[in-house]
Amino acid sequence: INKYFKYNNNNKFYLNFKMSSIFDAYDSEFNQLSRDINKSINNYRTIESPSRLEIVAKQTDGLIAQANDLIKQMEVEVRSLDPASRKSLKEKVDQYKRALSSLKADFNSCKEQSNHSLLVGSKSGADRQRLLDTNDKINRQNEMIENATRTVAETEEVGTEITEELSRNRAKIESSQAKLNEFSGMTDVARRMIGSMQRRDVRQRFILAFIGVILIVAISCVVVYTK
Repeated sequence: INKYFKYNNNNKFYLNFKMSSIFDAYDSEFNQLSRDINKSINNYRTIESPSRLEIVAKQTDGLIAQANDLIKQMEVEVRSLDPASRKSLKEKVDQYKRALSSLKADFNSCKEQSNHSLLVGSKSGADRQRLLDTNDKINRQNEMIENATRTVAETEEVGTEITEELSRNRAKIESSQAKLNEFSGMTDVARRMIGSMQRRDVRQRFILAFIGVILIVAISCVVVYTK
């Protein structure tokens, strides 16, 4: 996207049109993921087998992770836009975040209810322990996914800040270089002026000396002839 970003009206129009098309695709993909997540959650509610519950839970977590990655990708795209376009699209991304958070909360509540029902209804200590182990495993996996997502987001933010800082430093260096070149040009002009003045001074001294010699000769001649 950055290669299309030029500061003139035509390119801004083209960029906004392109970003609108991209976010239409994002919107379609996110809505499809949301429908798949809802379908998976509803399916999870009807399952009684612990092994089947684990499979569906992994599938649902995978869909949620895909939706979360899609939102992160949208955030990266939004940060590359001009402030006017960034504001409206950021509001849309925030809506996606809220929708995904609601789906996560719904799924977590569904898992808690299902686990509680299985624990209460189970007559086998082995089944109950296996269910607890499965629940702990899923929770650890969820924590790992959330930590990894948070780390990626922080890395992207730091990378963006470093890029912006490098751009600012480059502008400062270019400005300093331009000033240095200007100063060097002024120094060359001053050096030439001083050299010219020195040559003119030498010529004036030579002329004065020549005039002095002529005056001395003239005075000597006058003195000699007056005697």
